[in-house]
Amino acid sequence: MNITFLINRVKCKLKKKWFSLKDKIIQYLKGKDINLKEEFIIKYLDKDHPITEEDEYKHEIADTYPIYHNESWYFNCMDFKSNVHIITRLSYNAGDGTSDILLVLVIDGKIKLYLNRAIIKGMPDTWGDKRLTYECLIPLKKWRITFDDRKFHLDVVSEGRFPVFTYSSDEDPSKIFEEFGYEILDVATQMHYEQSMRVTGTLKIKKTDELRKINGLGHRDHSWGTRDWVGIDGWNWICAQFEDKVLNLTKTKVFGKFLEIGFISSADKVIPIRSVDIETKYGFKGEPRAPISSTFHIKTDDDEFDLVATTEHAIRLVRPTDKGISEIWEQIVKFDLKGEKGEGISEYLSSVKDE
Repeated sequence: MNITFLINRVKCKLKKKWFSLKDKIIQYLKGKDINLKEEFIIKYLDKDHPITEEDEYKHEIADTYPIYHNESWYFNCMDFKSNVHIITRLSYNAGDGTSDILLVLVIDGKIKLYLNRAIIKGMPDTWGDKRLTYECLIPLKKWRITFDDRKFHLDVVSEGRFPVFTYSSDEDPSKIFEEFGYEILDVATQMHYEQSMRVTGTLKIKKTDELRKINGLGHRDHSWGTRDWVGIDGWNWICAQFEDKVLNLTKTKVFGKFLEIGFISSADKVIPIRSVDIETKYGFKGEPRAPISSTFHIKTDDDEFDLVATTEHAIRLVRPTDKGISEIWEQIVKFDLKGEKGEGISEYLSSVKDE
């Protein structure tokens, strides 16, 4: 029997399973007066749906959005040579019509935080605000980020080192619903892709007229779907940048259960991460909840190894909601992988629900 025929037959069976699952999802959401567009649900379920250039931009996937629907664009850059590190995020919260705009600059160990919440009617047509702007120069390849206030002027370009990686390409949604139930749709169900970047540009320090050249490794992700911050018990997320590869993984706790997914990406291949166990030492600069170091025990299909993160800078971010509070420790870290040195982000989130 022809192998192509067999592959197509398997795909056909999978698609029938996904369409059956799609109908169950639609019925569950209708019971909550939520009507997502079918193409969004199909794209989430079907691994054969590739990310396209159109996916770089906002997604209008419903007429009325779930209260915890969120679309997010996140970028970072670590440059230890210039001693400048950048973390920034633009997000749209469809349920309450707000847009959160965040920039963290770490300059010579000092933290500069810019945070703005804008009220928007409908999906946002602008990228950022008057001070912080984002521009997609080449979809799936290149972005420009600028920031200007009375102290600093930042202008950087973030360009993809490797192709984007879609998280859903290596997960089976049917198993997720079996494990967590359809209630996961109320808390954390998203389309989500990530990409390793090279970031170049300048930071001007206006007080001294100093111009620092930025040339560092970075990362970005784009997600859209449900994100109930406090409904998520917690997560660990890392992006570990090395010259020839990036390790990206998340271990998320929802309803007391863990969801683990990740990948190792390079110019020519992607290796899925199957599981991760984490050991953490806390107490960075006397803060009991800030990690000093973390050891990630990682398993792939063919390998098992440790990745060690040592904190250089720790930024505490707090997100209160009507249901409680989420605390995020965003750590700029140096990584060690079998003696190979890297850098990036190690992020810890924990939530406390109101009683």
